[in-house]
Amino acid sequence: MSYTFGDIESGMSDAEVKARNKKYLIFKLNENQYGVLLSDVKEVIGLPTCTFVPGAPEYFLGLINLRGKVVSAIDLRMKMGINSDTKQTKRPAVIIIEIGEITLGCVVDSINEVMSISKEQINEKLEVSVNGDTRFINGIAHFKDRSMILLLDLKRAVDVSDLISYNTKGKEQISSSEAA
Repeated sequence: MSYTFGDIESGMSDAEVKARNKKYLIFKLNENQYGVLLSDVKEVIGLPTCTFVPGAPEYFLGLINLRGKVVSAIDLRMKMGINSDTKQTKRPAVIIIEIGEITLGCVVDSINEVMSISKEQINEKLEVSVNGDTRFINGIAHFKDRSMILLLDLKRAVDVSDLISYNTKGKEQISSSEAA
């Protein structure tokens, strides 16, 4: 039995190959594929029951129980302004991320795979004109034999400032009602 390390064709070592390739979690929203750096993902779970919270932003699905920890869950499609496909997805999933001290669940239609994408396969400069905020787009991965994948920075896509202000406002209302 023989073992091969690195990339023989280019003569790169394992460390050089790892530096050029990064692992991405690939998921679907409607029929489009998106990817996020696997290192930004804490975990992926199936969609549990969400507890509705009145007065929350429209994209806020509710609260979920993650092994005893209460976590906010958002509809990533709605948050990013992607029109909702009318058909229900069979296997929605929740991508758990941490933004500072906040743990957040981003609901997606399905998880496809984890794949390595090299720097050469990523175009970081998108030459498109869009009306919305594109700071959360890290680039687009293109391949010879499959569809392109839009690479996202979930921490930028999910600006939690409005959730924080909603949470703070809710705590202030509770405090004022207890004082009365």
